[in-house]
Amino acid sequence: MDLNAVPLSLDEFNRFKSGDEKVFKKIFDFYRPLLYRKVRRVCASDLDVEEIMQEIFVQLFLKRDSIPSAEAIFPFLFLVAKRMAITFFRKELSRQKYQLSQLTAWDELSDELERKLAHRDLDRILQEIVSRLPPQQQLVFNKSKIEEMSYAEISEEIGISKNTVRNHLVAACQFVRLKLDSLLFIFFIIKNIF
Repeated sequence: MDLNAVPLSLDEFNRFKSGDEKVFKKIFDFYRPLLYRKVRRVCASDLDVEEIMQEIFVQLFLKRDSIPSAEAIFPFLFLVAKRMAITFFRKELSRQKYQLSQLTAWDELSDELERKLAHRDLDRILQEIVSRLPPQQQLVFNKSKIEEMSYAEISEEIGISKNTVRNHLVAACQFVRLKLDSLLFIFFIIKNIF
């Protein structure tokens, strides 16, 4: 397409300036394919391209009085198309950045919530398992693992020897580990089935 070839006579250009729809359609049909290809480079969606194309020609119709000659139609259309494509591209980038930031924030929030729920569930399961221990083992386990007391501190506080503290703790830890292993095995089976 020769960009210098103006598809309008002087009479047609004057009719265009006064709002003649037939002349406007002639301009539309002549320039649309070229502008469409240019706008299509920026927009992936046909719908977006069509919206921009429509707006380009709406702007031409609205600003037809400011166009000095038939030769100035294409530069006007080209400039409007370029500006609209750039505006669209910027909006699209902003929209994608916003969506990405929202997705990232959602993932972080979701992961944090999931960790908190898992931690709370694990605490509850551990407390339930510990509650099944004999009272002395339960007391020693809580003092050692929850309160982080040493054998000597536990021995002194509850009045039993360090060896007894160690024996209670070994038995309690074996019981807790056995129960947790069973639960993890069941969880693994269920997760792989579903």
